[in-house]
Amino acid sequence: MPVIKWTAPKRRAFLQNLMTTGNVSEAARASKVSRSHAYALKMSDQNFAAEWADALESATDILEAEARHRAVDGVEQPHFHQGQVTGSVRKYSDSLLMFLLKAHRPEKYRDRTIDPKGTIDDDIDREIEDAKSLLGDRLSKLDTDQEPDGAGDLTE
Repeated sequence: MPVIKWTAPKRRAFLQNLMTTGNVSEAARASKVSRSHAYALKMSDQNFAAEWADALESATDILEAEARHRAVDGVEQPHFHQGQVTGSVRKYSDSLLMFLLKAHRPEKYRDRTIDPKGTIDDDIDREIEDAKSLLGDRLSKLDTDQEPDGAGDLTE
């Protein structure tokens, strides 16, 4: 594949459009560049790859801010009667609020699954059981290490 070089304005335009849209195809189309050339440049230029990643992070931040706005502040939705706007209602998104809580406090709001026995499959519970098992193994090893062979045998 030939070496891809872009002018500084073309590069800035693509990265700005990528940050705005969060979509490579849309950014390429808006910047009048080839999508495949964008990927080739990303593969060959570490600085461009880092700027690309930063642009996508910014795009995600924009989405997160909008999700927070819709979840916390809500959005006005017009109320119609006989084709005329008669007022509006502020709607909030509980599902967006839950997604934000799961993202920012996964230890508290993560999804928990129920195993076939009906118990909650929880990472913390598994870690406690693993620690108990490890401790039990170490204790039994200590018991056998401290007693001479046959000393713990109660059979006659």
